Amino acid sequence: MRTITHQIISLLAAAAMVSSLAAAEQTTKKKKTPSQRIDALVKQGLSAQEMEPNPKIDDHTFVRRIYLDIAGRIPTQEETSAFVEQKHPKKRDRLIDELLESDAYVSNYYHFWADLLRARTAINGNNLGSGSGRAYEAWIKQALRENKPYDEMVRELITATGHSWENGAVGYYLRDYGMPLDNTAMTAQVFLGTQIVCAQCHNHPFDKWTQMDYYHMAAFTYGMMTTNNLPSGNQSVQQAIGQMPRTKNFSQDQQRELRRSFSEILKPVRFNNVIETKRRVKLPHDYAYSDAKPKSTVKPASIMGPEAVISPNTPLSESFADWLTSPENPRFTKVIANRLWKRAFGLGLIEPVDNITDRTTASNPELLDYLEQLLRDLDYDMRAYLAAIYKSQSYQRAATLEEHPLGAPYYFQGPILRRMTSEQVWDSLVGMFREDPDSPDEMWELKGRGEILRRQIVGEAIYNQPAKAIVKHGLNIREVQGQLSERIDAAVAQLTEARETGDQEKISAATREVQKVRRELVVQIERQVYLAGLQHGLDKPQSLSSEESEQLFTELAAYIQEQKPDSEMTSVESVIDAEGGIIRDITQGLLAKDLKALRSKQEKQKDAAIERWGVDTKQEKVSFKNFALGYTRFIRASEMPSPAPAGHFLREFGQSDREMINNSNDQAAVTQALTMLNGQLGFALANPYSKLSRAMKGMNGKERLEHLYLSFYSRPPSDYELKLFQQSWKSDPEAASFSSMAWTLLNTRQFLFVN
Repeated sequence: MRTITHQIISLLAAAAMVSSLAAAEQTTKKKKTPSQRIDALVKQGLSAQEMEPNPKIDDHTFVRRIYLDIAGRIPTQEETSAFVEQKHPKKRDRLIDELLESDAYVSNYYHFWADLLRARTAINGNNLGSGSGRAYEAWIKQALRENKPYDEMVRELITATGHSWENGAVGYYLRDYGMPLDNTAMTAQVFLGTQIVCAQCHNHPFDKWTQMDYYHMAAFTYGMMTTNNLPSGNQSVQQAIGQMPRTKNFSQDQQRELRRSFSEILKPVRFNNVIETKRRVKLPHDYAYSDAKPKSTVKPASIMGPEAVISPNTPLSESFADWLTSPENPRFTKVIANRLWKRAFGLGLIEPVDNITDRTTASNPELLDYLEQLLRDLDYDMRAYLAAIYKSQSYQRAATLEEHPLGAPYYFQGPILRRMTSEQVWDSLVGMFREDPDSPDEMWELKGRGEILRRQIVGEAIYNQPAKAIVKHGLNIREVQGQLSERIDAAVAQLTEARETGDQEKISAATREVQKVRRELVVQIERQVYLAGLQHGLDKPQSLSSEESEQLFTELAAYIQEQKPDSEMTSVESVIDAEGGIIRDITQGLLAKDLKALRSKQEKQKDAAIERWGVDTKQEKVSFKNFALGYTRFIRASEMPSPAPAGHFLREFGQSDREMINNSNDQAAVTQALTMLNGQLGFALANPYSKLSRAMKGMNGKERLEHLYLSFYSRPPSDYELKLFQQSWKSDPEAASFSSMAWTLLNTRQFLFVN
C-alpha cells in the first residue's frame, strides 16, 4: 500500500513538473527579444504622436544599409547577390552577426571612436608624437577587435599611465599634453554628455555647473601628468637634472644650456609618457566667487549622482573611474546608449548627444530608459547592444527622406536619410578596386610597430640608466652643442639674409647647412647617450624596470648574436652602421625578418596575379604596374595616416581633423564633385585590373550596367533606368563603356546617401 501511494505521489509530482516546464516554455516563447522590445517602445512612441512607421525595406536596400553602417562600405556585387538569393528566414540576423564579428566592423567603428577621442596618427607636436599616436590607434582597434566592454574601455583610458609602448591608452591624456584642465572638459563631454568647458573660467551661463564644480571634477585627474621625466632606476630624470653642478663656476646660462641638452636628449620620447602624481589643482588667481579664495587647493568631489569613494590607498584616477563608469552614474550609460543609437538611426533620442542638461528630455523617454538598462544587462557589450538595434524592425524600415527640423523631436518611424561619411565613400570605392578591402593592411601595421619600437628603444636607453650617468651625458652633449652652436648661428644668419633677398640658391644652401649641423648633434646624442644606455641594459638586465624592457633587450641580444655568431660579447656597436643612425639601424634590424617576409608575400601575390590574369603585352604591363601602385595607396581609411593630409579625398569629403570632438562634416562642396570626376581613385577603378573592371570583362552594355548598379546601389536597374541608358547608347556608343557608366553612377546623390 505504501509503495502504491509513493508511486501515485511520484506520478503526480512528475505531472506537475511537466506542467511547470510546459508553462515555463510557453512563458519563454512569449518573452520578447531586445529587438522586439525596442520595436514595441518605438511603436508606442509613434502611436502617442498618431504617427505610422515607415514601410519595411527590401533585401537590396537592407544589404546596402547594413554594410555601410557596420562594415563601413557598400557591399560588393557578389556580396549583394549572395545575400539576396538566400532563402533562410533569419538571413538578416545572420548577416548582422557576421558583420559585427568582422575586421570591417573594427575598421568602421574605429572612425567612430577616433572622432570621439580625437585620435591622431601624430598625436601631438608635429611628428614627435607619431609613436604614441600609433600606439593609441592600435589600442582602440584592439579594444574593438576583442569587444572590450565599454565600461572597461573607459576605465582603462581614465587610469592609463606609463609609456605609450607599454600602454597605448595613455594617448587619452597625451592628446591634451600639458593641458589637464582641458582634458577634464573633454572627459565630461565624451563620457557624460555635458558641455562643462565654460565653467573652467566662470559659472556656466546656461547650465548648473559652477566654476567650483569644474575644479572639483578636475581634481580627480589633475595628477595625471604628461611628461618626459619618468623614473630612471630609483630616481627620475628630473631628479637627475636636479643633481647638476651648482658651483660658482657653473652659471645660470650654463644651467640653461644643460637643460637644453636634456631637451635634445629627450626629444624622441616627447609626448609618450603619463604618470600619476600627487599634484593637486588650485583655483585660478582671479577666482571671483565667495565660496573659496583664489589659489585655494580644491579637493575632488562628484558633480552628479552618488559621491565618489575616495581612499588614501587608492589613486584618485581609480576613484574617479569607479564613479564615472558606475551603473549608478546618471549619465554614463545614457550617453553611450544614445550615441550608438544615433550611429544606427542618424539622430539620437537626445540631441545634441553631448549637451545634456537636467532639463533635457528624450523624444521617447521609455525607449531610452530601456536602452540604458539593456546595455547594463549586457555588461556593456557594445556588439550585442548594436545587434539588438540593427535586428529591430524599426531599423529595417525605409529611411525618412524629409529633412528633419533642427531641434525638433524625432520619433524613429525609420532611420533618417544620411549622407555617407568621407570614410564610407572612400572605403566603398576601395572595395570596388581591390579583392581584400577589409583585411588590416600588414604594411601599415608593420610601420606602426616600427614607430612605436623606435620610441621604446630610445626610452629604454634613457630611463634605465642611473641618474649619475644621465647627468654625465647631459654635460657631454652640452659641450657638443657649444661646439656646434657657432655653425648653427652662422647658418641661421645666412638663411635669414637669403630669405630677405629672395635668393633661392642661398636659401637652399643655408637650409642644408642647418640640417647637416642638426644631424651631427643627433648622431652625437645617439652615440654618447643611447648607445651607452642600450649597452647598459644588455650588460645589467637586473636594472630593467618592466616586462616590456626585458622583452626588448632579450630580442636585441638575440638579434646581435644572430648577426655576430662568433662574438663572445653582446655589443650593440657591432651591429650598427658607422655612418647611419643607431636607433634606425636597431629598429630596422629587429623588424627585418617581418619586413622581408611581408615583401616576399607581396611579390608572390603579384606574380600570381600576373600569371592568373595573363599580363603579357607592353600595355598590359603598364596597366598592371599602375594597378600594383594603386594597391599600396588605396586601402581602408583606418589603415592610413589619420587625419589625412589637407587636399586628400577624405578631407575633401569632410573627414574630421580630430582637433575637436566629432568634428567631421557631411556638407557638399564643388571640390567634392571635381574629386569624384577627376580624382585618382576614380581613375584607379577604370584600370583594367581593378576588381570591378575584371568582373565586367567581356560583358555587353546591359550586363555592365546591371553589374555596376549592383556594385554602386546594391540593386538592379529599373526598366525605366535601363531604357534611358539604352537610348544614350544609341546616340553615343561610347556611353556604353565601363568608364562612362561608372562615372555617371558614381556622381549621383543616390550613390552618396545611406538610404
